[in-house]
Amino acid sequence: MASYNKLPGNGPEQPSLLDDNLIQPDEMTSQPYIIPEPAAPAASEPLRPKVVQPQIPVNTNSHMFQINFYRAYFNLDSDTFFRKIQRALNPLNSSFSATADDDENVTELYGFFWITGTLIFLMFVSSTGSNILSQWLHSDAEDGEKYEYSFELLTKSISLFYGYNLVVPVLLFLITSFVFKFPQKISLTTVISIYGYTNILWFPITIVNFLIVIFISNQKHHLMLNILEWIIVLVSGAVTGLSNLTKLSPIIHKNCLLLNDGNASVANKQYLTLIGGLALAHLLFTILVKVSFFGIKV
Repeated sequence: MASYNKLPGNGPEQPSLLDDNLIQPDEMTSQPYIIPEPAAPAASEPLRPKVVQPQIPVNTNSHMFQINFYRAYFNLDSDTFFRKIQRALNPLNSSFSATADDDENVTELYGFFWITGTLIFLMFVSSTGSNILSQWLHSDAEDGEKYEYSFELLTKSISLFYGYNLVVPVLLFLITSFVFKFPQKISLTTVISIYGYTNILWFPITIVNFLIVIFISNQKHHLMLNILEWIIVLVSGAVTGLSNLTKLSPIIHKNCLLLNDGNASVANKQYLTLIGGLALAHLLFTILVKVSFFGIKV
């Protein structure tokens, strides 16, 4: 309880300086001191709520026969997706997305399925639409034949593009892991992702195919049209293949050197064998694209 002292005059009693709650005597000097109250936060520095990024729960008990097992491979934001597209558009960019500590380089399969599926649809529309447009622009009015498109071309393109972009990475993974036994194994999902993103370099061919049939008649100049189509397809295939090899080349060459203890001669032979095999496979794939979607006109 606080004590009160009577001051001279008729004024009210004032609380004593020895109030138990306000003042405590100093043990050393026997002088009273005031216990400071904790300072309130400044008005100019408002409390900022901590931003917590949403995390996708990982079920360690999931296996390959459960959907949750594949969730991590489709966790991709738009900014990272477009940055990867920019890298793929540059065939000389050798960035290899294999480091798990880089958020942009975490392996995912969303880009592979989305870009490849879009390319399949565009190739089907380009091949079918260009033939219809060519007949409408350059065919004679007396000719009653109509172009009959077939949805078999769509199923063929699905088998061709998904098959190539899955089979080649799987073969590369098996050969480097169990035949050459690379010290630093190449991630299968990483190679599939690289092949999927570089498929975007095939997109321009779907537009160019419409343009050439506008100016060149298939009936009158079928040979010239066939030559132009070969040039366009081969250029597109070369750029796409160069992008794949540029991104895979550093990790393959590094493993060849590690495998042969720095022996450059033997390492280069193994390196050229693998790169040559990938290049040959892509050349065959390019020829199949030309034959499947544009045919061979003589």
